[in-house]
This record gives sequence, C-alpha cells and structure tokens, in this order.
Amino acid sequence: MKKRLLSILCVFALTVFLFTPALAVEKQEIVDLGDGFYAVITLSQEPATRAGDVAKGSKTGSVYQGGTKIGEATFVAEFDISGATARVTSAKISGNGMNGWDYSRSTTGRSGNTATGTAYFTDGNIIRSLTLTLTCSPSGVIS
Repeated sequence: MKKRLLSILCVFALTVFLFTPALAVEKQEIVDLGDGFYAVITLSQEPATRAGDVAKGSKTGSVYQGGTKIGEATFVAEFDISGATARVTSAKISGNGMNGWDYSRSTTGRSGNTATGTAYFTDGNIIRSLTLTLTCSPSGVIS
C-alpha cells in the first residue's frame, strides 16, 4: 500500500512539474529621451531551452511625449547558446504609432551576442527614435 501511494505521489509530482509552464522573466525601466520624451521599456525573457540550445528575449518600448503615448515598438531576438559564447541568430522589430504619430521605419543590427533594433516615429517634420538592445550570456541570460 505504501509503495502504491508513493508511486501515485511521484507520478502526480512529475505531471505537475512537466506541464506547468515556466514563467518569463520581466524587468522594466524608464529612459529619458530628451525634450519631454521618454520611454518605458519592458524586458521579457522566455526560459532558455538547453535541449534546443536557444535563448529568446524581447524588449517592448512605449514612447511618450509628456503624458501622451505616441508609439510602441517590440524587438525580439533569438540566440544560439550551444557554444562557448552566445550568438544572435535572428532579430526583428515591429511597432505602431498613435495619437498623430506614425511608425515610419525600423532598422536592426547584430554582432556576436548583441542585437539592436531602432524604431522611428514621425509627426510631420519631427522624428523620434527608440533603440532597443538585447545581449545574451553564454548561459542564456538576456539583458
């Protein structure tokens, strides 16, 4: 009877462990962009999958003029963590403008373990840019 109960408890614990989704890590910061503009940037990281040797993270930046949100951009990058150093394998940025501002264009760059995405927001002749950077350690920690 004890063995049967112990077996049932082990199966239950294993089931809960395997089917409980891992939570993403999130950090938030505020960056002063000058001239009354600022961005609220949120970093999210999915748990690294050593089996797949991939780490994935994103940064979302909401850009404000005073208290009015003028746009938002999301930058996503994936990293290969199978070797001694991490290496960017993909990087993509997307966004949208609001309250009279347009999301006009974006650029991305990658070098080694660092990916950079820049979003451009325009209102007439005024252009504001937001640069988001993701860096990955060999162990899969994204910052």
